[in-house]
Amino acid sequence: MITTRRACREALAALLQTALVGAGKPAQAVYDYQIGDFAGASPVVVVSSAGSSYDDLSFQGLSPSYDLNIHVFVVYAATGWTEDDAENALDAISETIAAVLAANKVAANWDGIAWVGSSKTLSVDIGGVDYRTEIISIKVE
Repeated sequence: MITTRRACREALAALLQTALVGAGKPAQAVYDYQIGDFAGASPVVVVSSAGSSYDDLSFQGLSPSYDLNIHVFVVYAATGWTEDDAENALDAISETIAAVLAANKVAANWDGIAWVGSSKTLSVDIGGVDYRTEIISIKVE
């Protein structure tokens, strides 16, 4: 049974933390909220709330579904880190996220979770640092 949007966001971030952060894994940090300062960490993954809908099930009440965004931030280039490294990290993280979603279609906090549409990649400047970023839209039901 689905719980709150917060519980879903935090549970998804915990799954991604396990899959993405640690020795030999592609990310340095996963946050379950939008963070303003990465404190030099890269790649960083952020799971944030993106909206909600509530369908009326008549006598059974409302059935919620939640939209979440997964933001992947990778420093574009730095000492010992090239543009190629940034693209490779973005690809590895995206593939790992897809595997986590496939392995956890049903979990304690949701009856279904899915990648929605195509992700979007772009370049952004955060605090004077250039990042490649990917935004992945997720639907939790």
